[in-house]
Amino acid sequence: MEADLAIIYNPIAGGSKQAIQDIEYAKKCLDDLKLSYKLFETEYAGHAIELASQLAKEGHKVIGAGGDGTCNEVMHGVISSNSGALCGFIPMGSGNDIPAVIGITPDIKRACEIIAEGYSSKSDIGFAKTDQGVERYFLGIGSQGFDAEVAKRANENQEKNYNSIVIKTLFKWKSKKIRVVMDNDIFEGMANLTAVGNGGAYGGGMYVCQKASVEDGLFDISVVDIGKFKLLFQFKRMYSASLLPHPDVFEYQSKNVRIEMAKSEDDPYLCQVDGEVLGPLPVTYETIKDGYEFIRPKTNEVAEAFKEKYGHYFYECDH
Repeated sequence: MEADLAIIYNPIAGGSKQAIQDIEYAKKCLDDLKLSYKLFETEYAGHAIELASQLAKEGHKVIGAGGDGTCNEVMHGVISSNSGALCGFIPMGSGNDIPAVIGITPDIKRACEIIAEGYSSKSDIGFAKTDQGVERYFLGIGSQGFDAEVAKRANENQEKNYNSIVIKTLFKWKSKKIRVVMDNDIFEGMANLTAVGNGGAYGGGMYVCQKASVEDGLFDISVVDIGKFKLLFQFKRMYSASLLPHPDVFEYQSKNVRIEMAKSEDDPYLCQVDGEVLGPLPVTYETIKDGYEFIRPKTNEVAEAFKEKYGHYFYECDH
């Protein structure tokens, strides 16, 4: 019998010892649920894209098992294969913001049960393209400036502590002037980061676009110009989704967004989507309404777990 599920996993997600434990546990959960699957191990950056595209064309449901890097690569490979294959996730990394967008909590056993339940539905997705021709689909957030620099350092450097990378990056940071062109608005001014949210959070549950919805066909855009040391004190508010409204965060909604440096002589900010650095600005983003079908829980379990912890949903800004 041909395996129905193709599970692509990163053998170093969350640290290699952890990754081995996680994949063994996932296999046990899948076996207990009597699911038929085949495992594929990624060997290098970008490998998950190739594997996902090939396996999707062969007619498998393709599951990304790993951190956000693996999940984004798998999703990008499946979507760009034009096969229409279902895509799903087993969160096994340190951030797990991508599965969270479609309601999957960072719980391996539960993620396997969701796959077994077999419910799927469409979600908005984002598409980013830099002027240098780099293209990427994404589920979470596309961002430029300070947080893209953090993503670059986190990817390059074996240091896993996100907060310490943030602090080190912040000390050397200098804000620059950018231009953000949207369907009905233009922002031009200083900003240390601009987040274009299909989903609401990055960095392991930091809500910077907390009102973003994957069902409205629009991005929620937060242009942030909070002084760098003040920014440090806002992190806690991002985790509890109580940053917005904020006097130094300009909020917009748009289907299309183009971001560039306002001064040609400035070194361009980097941009990243779902933690994957695409390169320097300029970049263009577009929302694709109901862009892809994912295996997901019937109710948004991330939103429910958040409400249980904080007493409100992350998209409620008036508490």
